[in-house]
Amino acid sequence: MNDGTLTARQLMILVIFFIIGTTILVVPSTLAAEAKQGAWLLQLGGTVAGTLVLWFYMLIFKRNTEQNLFEMNERLFGRLPGKAVSLLVAVLTIVFASQVLFYIGSFIRTQIMPDTPMEAIHVLFMFAVVAGVKFGLVTMARTAEIYFPWVLLLFIFFLFFIIPDIRVNQLMPLSEVEGMSFVRGTLAVVTYSYFPLFITFAAMHRSIPWQKSMQRAYLIGGFVSGSMLVVLVLVSTMVLGPMNTAVQVYPTYVVARKINVGDFLQRVEVIVAFLWFIVIYFKLTLYFHAIVTGVAQTFGIAKQAKSLGVPLGLLVFVLSLYIYPNYVYLKKWDTLTWTSESLILGVVYPSVLLAATIVRAKWGKKSGGQPIDSGEGAS
Repeated sequence: MNDGTLTARQLMILVIFFIIGTTILVVPSTLAAEAKQGAWLLQLGGTVAGTLVLWFYMLIFKRNTEQNLFEMNERLFGRLPGKAVSLLVAVLTIVFASQVLFYIGSFIRTQIMPDTPMEAIHVLFMFAVVAGVKFGLVTMARTAEIYFPWVLLLFIFFLFFIIPDIRVNQLMPLSEVEGMSFVRGTLAVVTYSYFPLFITFAAMHRSIPWQKSMQRAYLIGGFVSGSMLVVLVLVSTMVLGPMNTAVQVYPTYVVARKINVGDFLQRVEVIVAFLWFIVIYFKLTLYFHAIVTGVAQTFGIAKQAKSLGVPLGLLVFVLSLYIYPNYVYLKKWDTLTWTSESLILGVVYPSVLLAATIVRAKWGKKSGGQPIDSGEGAS
């Protein structure tokens, strides 16, 4: 798809929204269960590690400036093997998108509208996602720019009005964070928040001119989003306590319920939840953009890619209803299966792409001709 070109500010905002995404709902309890009052240290470690991961991805992007992920596959691995890899990546991204859609449906049904069928929630949300992809990446990015100040405002609103409930002593003692707990927690942060970014942003790679301002915006987005999550984990731990945070499904939403200013300003958690709806919407839309781009590129219908929105949207919708049979299965999947998949797609796969890019460039030089142009590929 020809989606136009993003600005540095738009790239930064999309990175922030994608990384926060569903992480804002599920990671605080995971980290608290791992390290209790030291959960924020795990998020801090994950933010630093995640920013380094983004820098690693940028090395790949800069060496393949004219192709998206699926075009890279065909150029580096060959036409048929490349298409096979692209199709596999697209299928896995469909699974990831279905997981995100399930999260938003489960959250709304269990916390806000318990009598509403999950199918209705998923249909409405998926309709907005399909529309966003049809309008194009630049339109989506401009919409994100409009919502970004509101996200910051709601974030500040949340922090300001929860101050009376903060208990700093809930963070003591810090010495209980063990080495393996720190490693597992940091890995959880990176696998949830940063590894999935490779597929989605590599899919729209042709819309990102990688000059220095874009590189800086990309890394700043990764660090800012991680810092916001550090603050949320800190606040959740100080308000609920480490043990209560660990057992809550959506601890930050429970924290928002505690906002009470003079018995006048109460029950504002739905307003705060609006922040989560925005960031999760953009995360799901970026996933879906990667799906449409990948399927279109694999089957050679890139010029008609937007016509795939409705059928692929229906596929994501149906799969989202069956992706997690129950909460126990969800926790087991996220702990075991998701970590393995994320490591493969976020570390192994990019490493192979980078190695193939370097080898192909050196092979082109040794053959006596010009170095192979990184810009060659299917259009």
